[in-house]
Amino acid sequence: MRRRDLLLGGAALVLLRPAVAGAATLDHDGNVIKPLIAREEGAEFAYRGAVPDGAPDLGKNAKDHAAALRTQFQALGRGTAPITTADLDAPTRRLAEAGTAAERLDAAIALEASLVADYRRAVEQLSEPGILQTAATILAGHSQQHALLRKLAGRNPF
Repeated sequence: MRRRDLLLGGAALVLLRPAVAGAATLDHDGNVIKPLIAREEGAEFAYRGAVPDGAPDLGKNAKDHAAALRTQFQALGRGTAPITTADLDAPTRRLAEAGTAAERLDAAIALEASLVADYRRAVEQLSEPGILQTAATILAGHSQQHALLRKLAGRNPF
């Protein structure tokens, strides 16, 4: 699957959602994206010095994703403190603690798979079109990163 196909699929989901979101919907959407911000900040931390050979700067991608989500979150009038290392989830911690190149690659694949799963669930729950579009675009990016990492590991990318 190409990135363009993923983006078009995300755009289709955006078009299928209602155009107007009420306060309760926006509050719900904020609750959906808040943990994604933490996941992206954790990924940025874990990828520091741990990006597998042949992969793009996945830490920068995670930083960009966190910034985009944080912008959406702040537009809802909400804020959240940056995470600490104590807040890292299991897949992120596994990457941060991986010792060898092979362990880092396996951990990065697992991290990206978990991010794809989380964003898929989020896209199904979001209603506000701008937030949904942002999440769908990030989902496409993580899907692409997951496929690339699997390919680098000699596995079927899909």
